[in-house]
Amino acid sequence: MQIFKGIDHLPNWEKPVVAVGAFDGVHLGHVRILSFLREQAEKVGGTSVVMTFDPHPRAVLHPHSGFFAINSLEENLRLIGKQGVDVAVVQPFTLEFSKKSYRQFIQEVILDTLHAHTLVMGPNHAFGHQREGHHDNIKEFCREHSLQVVDIPEEMWHSAGVHSSVIREHIRQKDWETVNEMLGYNYNDKMI
Repeated sequence: MQIFKGIDHLPNWEKPVVAVGAFDGVHLGHVRILSFLREQAEKVGGTSVVMTFDPHPRAVLHPHSGFFAINSLEENLRLIGKQGVDVAVVQPFTLEFSKKSYRQFIQEVILDTLHAHTLVMGPNHAFGHQREGHHDNIKEFCREHSLQVVDIPEEMWHSAGVHSSVIREHIRQKDWETVNEMLGYNYNDKMI
């Protein structure tokens, strides 16, 4: 997997199929997204591209909240690479960057910089200033700009969605069995 730090001077890829997110922990829900991403890229003869952020947006936006990352950026990138993704773009996340509206983000980053052919996203996906871009209005904006969107069903675990925030809570409780089941690997084995 090729890794690019920042969005300046990116090469042009063939029909980029893009997924955007923190991908912290690269848990079973993320694995599902990455699988759909890879399959969609293969289907259109394109390049699978993950855009992630460093540091994690919550660490920047809520520095005193007790937030912690499940894995380091390097561990997350290694896990993303194991899923067969072609490219990872790591965007530095700053307060200034966080002020982009979801429309600006899609136009300036997804369309103008990554030249995305398709955007892959789950039902709870949100981005842009104060997470104002949610599934429906992101999808509408993309349709207006001829950007294909592939919807991915939510990964469920015991009738609940698999989310990094839930995994963090189980880590706090030292419920390693649940953590490992939701991640799909042993959290305490950092040789991932």
